[in-house]
Amino acid sequence: MNPRMQKLKIVVPVFNDWDSFGMLVRDLNGVAAELGLKLSVSAVDDGSTMPVTVDCDALTEFRHLDQIELIQLATNVGHQRAIAVGLCVAIEDNDCDAVVVMDADGEDSPTAIKELVQAAGNGGDYCVVARRGKIGEDFIFKTAYAMYKLFFRLLTGKEILFGNFCLLSRSYVRRLVNIPDLWNNVPAAILRSRLPIRMVTVDRAPRYAGRSKMGLTSLVVHGFSGISVYADMIFVRFFFFSSVLFSLSVVSILLVLTLRIFFPAYATPGWATTVTFGMSILLVQILSFTLSFILVLFNGRLQMPAIPLETYKAYIDHRYLLHLKDSQMQGN
Repeated sequence: MNPRMQKLKIVVPVFNDWDSFGMLVRDLNGVAAELGLKLSVSAVDDGSTMPVTVDCDALTEFRHLDQIELIQLATNVGHQRAIAVGLCVAIEDNDCDAVVVMDADGEDSPTAIKELVQAAGNGGDYCVVARRGKIGEDFIFKTAYAMYKLFFRLLTGKEILFGNFCLLSRSYVRRLVNIPDLWNNVPAAILRSRLPIRMVTVDRAPRYAGRSKMGLTSLVVHGFSGISVYADMIFVRFFFFSSVLFSLSVVSILLVLTLRIFFPAYATPGWATTVTFGMSILLVQILSFTLSFILVLFNGRLQMPAIPLETYKAYIDHRYLLHLKDSQMQGN
């Protein structure tokens, strides 16, 4: 056990899935008893449309949890931004040594937290992520996820093998909440931050209740948000690819003109015009796409980036404690 890790905070985004959250807290209470750490839970209510149905009286039975806090957001900001808000709160409160990010549906198994803690070792700083093992989803979802990882690698040159489930030391969390990319995609921001990552293979556990809200559309949006973190790197790759196409088009046009002018006997009537016209259209398209990409990328650089730690408070509507270890219910 890392002697510097005494207080552990669990950041959990929740959207209407309060039944699962109640089951998660129950299991976290058991994990806290085994780890012997001061464990607290921060549930980030991402603008739920269903009322909070967590039984506060039942929570008093969870003696091993220091506290359970509910952070209600003013509106739905999305899964990734809800996590970013939770991380910012953890840093501002300065009441933990490390933070675990996990989902409330049970697919991120609470028992795997022990593996993450063990992988952290005895060092002062650590970033331990849960590498995705078996994914308990249907064939379409698995195929779409595999395509997402493939496109991510082709476009960015990086391989992303993990999701939101991770353990971060406090100083590494502080680094992340100052990175604008955290608003878009937590795993991609961790990868882009160049933190030294340690991986632990963790299989997806069965859901506590209900069905996954991560449908095909949500996965596509999530995938593009992750890829967008590497927009500048994608631009460089696109620029080199466009340069190659541009060069091939110019060479093709020159070759056609050479054959047409100096070797007319080998030319089929009309072929030179057709090929030249087609290559010219390709040239115009390449130049247009490249110029558009350049303008969009550098126009974005002119804008002041939104630092999560500086802007997160605008999203918070209310915070209150659902449970304290001394069983006193308090609100603020």
